[in-house]
Amino acid sequence: MSEQLNARERWSEVFATLTPLQAQAVEQSLVATWHEGVEPSTEHVQDLAARARGDLSFEEFKARVLLRAEAGAK
Repeated sequence: MSEQLNARERWSEVFATLTPLQAQAVEQSLVATWHEGVEPSTEHVQDLAARARGDLSFEEFKARVLLRAEAGAK
């Protein structure tokens, strides 16, 4: 793991779809989980952005996270 996440640089195309406030919220969420040792996937970043924009319900977001967790456990 690098010393910095640099989320806005790594996923610039995703962050370009967000307002400044949405981008800050997504970045803070990613940094918080990254500090816990979780390396975010592109799919997770895209889902967080969709949730921040209101394009994805909480239930759908949660279902996607759980599916990725199950797939990763196999």
